[in-house]
Amino acid sequence: MEKHHLYLSVVPEALVASMLPAEEFGRYLAVGSHKRSSGVAIYFEIDPDFSSEFFNMGIVPERCVAHADGSPKRSLYLGVYRVMEHIPLEVLGKLYLTTRDGQVLVLEQGELPTAFPDAHYLYDELCPVHPLIASKFDPMVFTKFATNPGSPLCVPKIFFAQLDPAAIIGADKTAEGSPAIHNLPARIKECFEELDAVDKPSKTADRTRQLTFRWNHIKNGYYIGDQDRLLYYPFPSVEALGRNHHAWWRSATL
Repeated sequence: MEKHHLYLSVVPEALVASMLPAEEFGRYLAVGSHKRSSGVAIYFEIDPDFSSEFFNMGIVPERCVAHADGSPKRSLYLGVYRVMEHIPLEVLGKLYLTTRDGQVLVLEQGELPTAFPDAHYLYDELCPVHPLIASKFDPMVFTKFATNPGSPLCVPKIFFAQLDPAAIIGADKTAEGSPAIHNLPARIKECFEELDAVDKPSKTADRTRQLTFRWNHIKNGYYIGDQDRLLYYPFPSVEALGRNHHAWWRSATL
């Protein structure tokens, strides 16, 4: 039996079997397909022994095989709808962030922070929905809030990045910290002011922000969770990125 890998792609959402190892798979997603010219890719490697009644995993051994010329099967899509909610958190491995030109950064699972001291938080929801959310809730409480089955706006599972508001709206929340899309700095500042003025835990800053984030807006990392569990993937500091991941960081900030 030929070796295969399983990947949970969250940008865009899909379950994919592939003969490509993880970093090569990221380069393929970003630049190696005629179906799209280029684009960032974010995905998890998952346990290759993962089984599911929701997905037709039985086709993997027979269809995720080398081509007649010996080249590897690059992608076998097993699902593109409601995928993430059907992947147990315990089968998730490393998280891979791929830039538009195919540079790949690997993130390991880390320990959740023991304290969240901020008064305001900014979350870039990436899967399965895509708004930019200003909130009073720390990541743990926010995950519970977003996946609460008693809410009409809940999702079964959520994947999001914690952003640094100062990188977008400036350290004093008045000046622009970086070039932004439309009036995003002013809108985020307005949302934080509204959260302070009314008894409301969260507010949508942008409803359609998918893929408009900048990597240098990430504050401390990525989170994926549901009502029962939250996984954390720490994002390196700017200093560590420049020192240890220079090619990726240069590509990510172009």
